[in-house]
Amino acid sequence: MADAARRLRPVLTAIAALLLYALLVDAGIETYRSRSPVGAWVAVPVALYVSFTLWLMRQHRARRAGLSAGAWVSSFLFLALLALTTAMPGGLTQGMRVAGYSTATVLSATTMGLIAFALVSLTIGSPLPVPARVVVLIAGCYGLAAFGTGIAWHRSYVQLLQGHSLWERAPYFLQGAFVGALIVVPLAFVMELGVALARVQFRGRRHRLVAFALGTAIAYAAFTWGG
Repeated sequence: MADAARRLRPVLTAIAALLLYALLVDAGIETYRSRSPVGAWVAVPVALYVSFTLWLMRQHRARRAGLSAGAWVSSFLFLALLALTTAMPGGLTQGMRVAGYSTATVLSATTMGLIAFALVSLTIGSPLPVPARVVVLIAGCYGLAAFGTGIAWHRSYVQLLQGHSLWERAPYFLQGAFVGALIVVPLAFVMELGVALARVQFRGRRHRLVAFALGTAIAYAAFTWGG
């Protein structure tokens, strides 16, 4: 079983790397073609990234860089572009588009992925006590449900973070979107940072720290958006 998993891991890593690369390229093309006010801010970095990776391939250095590193770079660039554009005029409503989906859907789906990632960090191998892990798991699932229903109900990302999320009768800070994006994800960042500082070891956790920090920035931009 262990040998099979070891053989399967490079295949899954390659698939993930290629998928993330394709999504990033598609985001650059679609966002620019949609005449988004942030189109150039997405298309130019993506074009530079594509040019750089093609140069690496021509120099036969792509294998050295590794597929795993490529997957992380693509995902971080995607999150960084989302964080950058959501802080710009029009970035939360007419910003990045991917695979034919609107900006609202892209932002909600991305946040769902980050909440799920945060749940893995906070519950598996976590220093938190078991009761705290259970509470975090419930809160995270609540957040996932909020963004999932938000996509189904065609709610904008801003609406979800500003009081029109799951359990709408509750105050905004008790609604699912706020709990998931601005409590669970930042909590995962704080925990990862605390563990890294305690062990004086950032190398194994820097990917999580960057992802959670960017995810928090994206959600915070929507929460504070004033129209």
